[in-house]
Parts: sequence; C-alpha cells; structure tokens
Amino acid sequence: MAVESRLDHLEDNRFKEIKRLKKKHVPNRLHWFLGEDYFSEELLGIYRSEIEQLRRISDEAFYLFQRATDKIITEERLGDLGIPLSFQKCIIHSWKNKTKHPFLYGRFDINGGLKSDYGRIIEFNADTCSTIPETLLWHPLQLAELKGNPQSFNTLSEDIKTTLSSLKSTLNKPNPTFLGTSFGYIEDVENVNCIIDIAYQAGFKPMYSDLEHITFSDEGVFYEIGGEFEEIDVLFKMVPWDWMFNDEPELAKTLSDIICNDKVVVLNPPYTAIWQNKKFLAYISQNFPNNVIAETYLQQEARLGEYVKKPIYGRLGENIVIETETKARQESVGDYSNQEMVFQKYYPLNQDLEKYYYQIGMFFTTKASALNLRAQESPIITDDCEFMSHFII
Repeated sequence: MAVESRLDHLEDNRFKEIKRLKKKHVPNRLHWFLGEDYFSEELLGIYRSEIEQLRRISDEAFYLFQRATDKIITEERLGDLGIPLSFQKCIIHSWKNKTKHPFLYGRFDINGGLKSDYGRIIEFNADTCSTIPETLLWHPLQLAELKGNPQSFNTLSEDIKTTLSSLKSTLNKPNPTFLGTSFGYIEDVENVNCIIDIAYQAGFKPMYSDLEHITFSDEGVFYEIGGEFEEIDVLFKMVPWDWMFNDEPELAKTLSDIICNDKVVVLNPPYTAIWQNKKFLAYISQNFPNNVIAETYLQQEARLGEYVKKPIYGRLGENIVIETETKARQESVGDYSNQEMVFQKYYPLNQDLEKYYYQIGMFFTTKASALNLRAQESPIITDDCEFMSHFII
C-alpha cells in the first residue's frame, strides 16, 4: 500500500474561518438552506494559477462537448444514448438553432485541480443544475466578511443575464413572458427563483409555477393568472428532460412539437439531455481522446484500473461505486440503481489534513463563469455535503 504524503493535502493556511452570519442579514432565498446545516463557516483559498487551469479545462471540455454533439447528431446515433426517437427531432432542432435555443448554464464537476493535481471533469450537470442560490447569494455574503478587498471567481449572474438579454432580442417582444417551474421542492424553487430574478433584470415578465399547474397544448405553454391564460415565451425548468421522455412521454411529445414549431423556448434546451447523459462521456472518450474529461466506458475495462461505476442519469451522488486497490470499496445508495451504468477511470478528490474531500464545481455559460466547492468526509459527494465558498489567494 502506498504511503500517503501530507504534502498532497490542502494546507491549513488556505482556510479562513468567519463568524456565522445572522439570519436577519441573509436574504429570504437562503433561509431554508440555513436550517439544513449546509453552509461551511470556512472559505478556501484558491490560487489564480489554479483558477486559470480550471478555466482552461472547462473551456476545452465545452469545446469537446460541442464537437461530439455535432458528430453524434450527424451520425444519427442519439438512440445509442437511449434517447427515444420521438424526442430526437426536438434535440436536433434546438441544436441547429442555438441562437434561439441558447444554453443558459451548467456545472462541470471536477476531481482534483488544486495544488499540483491536474483536474479531470467527471460529469456535466447541464440540464437541471442546482447550487445557484449558494453561488449567487451566499458566496458574496461570506466573501464580504473577509478583511481587505477579497476577490473570487464568480461572474455567473452577469453571464446568465447576458445570455437572457440576447435571447430576448430574438423574440421581438418588448416584455416577453418568462415562466420558471419545478416539482415544487423548496430547494428547486429557490434555484428557479434566482433565475427568475435575473430574467426580470434582463427585461422579461417573469413568474413562477409548479409544473402541475401549467397548461401544455399544441398551441404552446400557458399559465393561468386571475382567470386569464398567459402565453409563455420562455420556460425555465428545474425538471429533467430524461424524466419527461422516460416517465411522461406525452408531455415530452407535446413539448417537442411546440419547440419545433417555435411556440416556446425551453431552458435548458433539449440538447442538454445529451450532455447530462454519462453515456455521452463514453462517446467522447472513444471519439475525441483528451486529457480533461475522465476516461469513460460502457463496460468495465481492464485498462481502467481503479474505477467508478455510476448511473447514466444519476444525480446527488447516488448509486456510485468506487473500486480502488488501496482502500475498501466505497458505495452510495439512491434511486438510480435500475439505470444503465458507465465505468469511469478513478481520479481522487483533493483532501485537507483532516481528510475532508473537496469537489470543485465550475459553472459554465458561454464561458467559465464561477467556481464553487462542496466538502464531505466521504470520497463520494452526496446531498449530505457542505457548501464552501472561496477566495483568491
């Protein structure tokens, strides 16, 4: 067994502790999170050279995702990802008309990337990406508690607004409607509300509704207000595409038709169902060998050595298995055990001297836009993690 060097761990002097913020000083959007014992009271220092490396990794990965999307569509191989034929036309339409169907934001999850450790992207949360309130609202509050003039890497709000403003210019309406929706879980609602706030700044007429109260028809998407049905121009959803076409095919078919007929814009666009699918990582590994995305395969390959097994549409770190030579098998439970699995080369997370593990998240819009961190005592980052803010050293 290899001897683990303390030099490989994040130094204690990278961390700065601040006082716990009082609830009265925190926006209402964050009050639910405060009750979840979720926010770390420490910030982690990141060197500018590390941020630049993480930006380069993310830029290159996004370029690879775009090239691979062109290729898999041209080859008519979306079925290889398990995407139903009835939804493929919608994906192709949105991809070929990206100006009208822009990618709003997602988050690359990166293992490693700090100290001398070159990071590897392990997945792209491209469809229903969360941790928006934490990044937009909580992080600046914590950063302001540090002495001096602390800086961080976070232009996410401005970058999302830029994309929404560009989208608004294609709609030819002075005050287009923007409806945010989710299943109604409070964490999802607060994520959606943050995007609604930015949509208002970008000139939209925004509103929120749980999915069950929205009307979908061949004529478009409608929301009833005071007995009147308002036609929706842009629908922002915290509802997975894969859930729609696997569990609610009629809804997926209706949305597909009205998107193709240009009656509504849905964000994130249908083509993000490709990017969210971890089989697509295997497609990239096969067709675009690179050193930024963790090597991924559809079967367990001997060349993998130490590996991670994960479900193709898994979320929240559920149903993950880590197999290494030096440590006991690590495994998480969850709701995705019946899904197809992929096998990915194992790249360890950074750790501190107390053996906490750190997952880097890099938000991406049209460019790398913000960095955030999640920490946990387990090498599998789950819903039990802590959110950690950062500052630039």
